[in-house]
Amino acid sequence: MALPSRTRPRRPWLPFAKAGVVLLLVLGAAWGLLGLAQRYLGLQRLVIEQVVVTGTRGERQQEIQKLAEERCLHRPLFWFDAEGLRDTVEGKRWVRGLLIRKEPPDRITLVVQERRPLLWLVRPEGIFLVSDDGVVMGRVDPADPTPLPVVVDAGSEQDKAFLGVLNAARALKTSQPDFFDRIAEFRWTDKGPTAFIEGFQAPIYLNRHDAARNIPNFQAIYVDELLKSPDFAKIPYVDLRWGDDSEGYVAVGPTGTGPARTIQKN
Repeated sequence: MALPSRTRPRRPWLPFAKAGVVLLLVLGAAWGLLGLAQRYLGLQRLVIEQVVVTGTRGERQQEIQKLAEERCLHRPLFWFDAEGLRDTVEGKRWVRGLLIRKEPPDRITLVVQERRPLLWLVRPEGIFLVSDDGVVMGRVDPADPTPLPVVVDAGSEQDKAFLGVLNAARALKTSQPDFFDRIAEFRWTDKGPTAFIEGFQAPIYLNRHDAARNIPNFQAIYVDELLKSPDFAKIPYVDLRWGDDSEGYVAVGPTGTGPARTIQKN
């Protein structure tokens, strides 16, 4: 008669179970040692107790401060939901980016990069801020005293035309800030990007590819020649699309007393 086999049935899960038990024991011992060290040796708990917000101020800083404190305070410094916090903050249209710094033992610092307003966009439902990367940030705050060039022409608000206006405004803001600060309105016309400055009713035609071309010449000629002209109020346009700064002239449209002409910078 054959004897029954003494071979035990295979248990493929047994090594994993043993490894799990060992891991739990190690984690439990580590947790206990950490508790003892915190209680008797003064070891910090690495829990978020402070949130510092930089890069913005006023109501926006308070908004981010409140949001971050609600999501982060009293949570583990290295285990809180940093990506969730980033997504929430960067979901604000005025925020371009967010840097989160973890600073042991108990602080995080949020460095907010704001979008920079470049234009005012006038629509039937109100006036809106547009950033230099083309994002509509929200309505203009009536308490904000900083004027920006407006885009009010409906045709200039269409996608392709507005992109041309945006590129021109961005180039002037960067390379010709003094001229940019004088601009009251931007439009897109059949001549390309067109600017209107304060105190001068004539349109100023800008180069499609280099909006800053001839701006220094215009700045000098405007003061030395155009303002002193008896036909100043009758000038129909100024064309800066041709030539370059080194050539020293701009094209001025015809007035009641003469044809179109170029004016040479002294």
